[in-house]
Amino acid sequence: MLSAAVAVSASSMTTAVDPHTLPVISDLAQRLRAHVQFLAGPDLHGRKPGTNGNRKAAAYIAGRFREIGLEPLPSLGGYRQPLAGELGDNLVGLRPASGRPSAAPWILLGAHFDHLGGNYLGADDNAAAAAILIETARSFPSLAHHHLLFVAFNAEEPPYIRTALMGSQQFVDRLPKEIASPSRLQAVIVMDLMGGVHWKPIQDTLFAGGAEQSPGLYRRLKESQTSAFEVRRSKLEPRTLNLEPRTLTVLPLGMHLIENIPLLGQVSFSDYDAFRNVGVPFLFLSAGRTPRYHQPSDLPDTLHYERMATTVNWLQILLRAMDEDKDAYRFEKHRVELADDIATLRPLVTQAAQEESDIPGTSFLSRSKMSVDGEWLRTLNSAKATAEDVRRLERISLRIQCLLADFPACFLL
Repeated sequence: MLSAAVAVSASSMTTAVDPHTLPVISDLAQRLRAHVQFLAGPDLHGRKPGTNGNRKAAAYIAGRFREIGLEPLPSLGGYRQPLAGELGDNLVGLRPASGRPSAAPWILLGAHFDHLGGNYLGADDNAAAAAILIETARSFPSLAHHHLLFVAFNAEEPPYIRTALMGSQQFVDRLPKEIASPSRLQAVIVMDLMGGVHWKPIQDTLFAGGAEQSPGLYRRLKESQTSAFEVRRSKLEPRTLNLEPRTLTVLPLGMHLIENIPLLGQVSFSDYDAFRNVGVPFLFLSAGRTPRYHQPSDLPDTLHYERMATTVNWLQILLRAMDEDKDAYRFEKHRVELADDIATLRPLVTQAAQEESDIPGTSFLSRSKMSVDGEWLRTLNSAKATAEDVRRLERISLRIQCLLADFPACFLL
């Protein structure tokens, strides 16, 4: 028994990433770290809505919007959109379209900035994404054909998530008059949990969900997706670049594989839901949960800042590609891309099932289940998949998410 425990421990050590050892070299990564250190610093006490720490975070974000030259919406009279219930504000900044400003549709890039409060400081959740939001805004002078809106949402965490008080829901319910209607939103990109790192095989990976429900948006996502994406100097503003090209893997993963929970059904996890419910095409970006999710250990020194910097650069390319699309994206709520779902899960399951590359903390029972699932996935044909096959895919995806977050009893899923 002792030798088996030692073997599992050694396996976990080989695949676990110690974020403290990751270098923070580029100017962009250092700026991202500075934002996170402020927002997830002890002085803000976890940014719980309605608290002084939350107000300080909002003031900081508004200050950065002002510093980088985002325009406030006239109807708001500034960067703040007050929320009901004395919860605080959403922060909203604009880069107007340069080509046809009066008729231009809108693209929204958003991330929530609140957290749980107290000793829960929320570096990955969600100061990391707020930092990416700020630095992406810094790098964009404007798009030609779309207004680009940067929104830091408040009140996303419990008890507000999936309620009328959620900051993104209040934004949708009281759209600024410049937007007027959800139909004016070409697409929304929502970021959550963008800095965490735990399992080496996905150290430089982002997961992208939701775009599969909009064929035009999915096409742009697929064009940007590669197993070894290099940010090239010729495509970007010189002042936004890292010193060296970096690598990013962007894996599409259908929302049905993220949200469908046994016995509970579909459960939404972030601000994209308010927009999806009114038919707005959306992309949900995340690096996934780690064992530090909703824990006091979610601290600024546990993030992968160079991957976050590469994400800023990748977003520039994606947004500029989206700007070329003049026709509105269709939204098809039940559309899936099953072949790509399988292609994303198959190598992850294969690695998670092997002792030398499994997810840190994986039990023998969970690894056995992953091994069986891996054999099944190797022969699964998306064109012949049944409803039961899809349900099994959903359980496999949930088991991987459970293992990555180190939730107990993952083998039961």
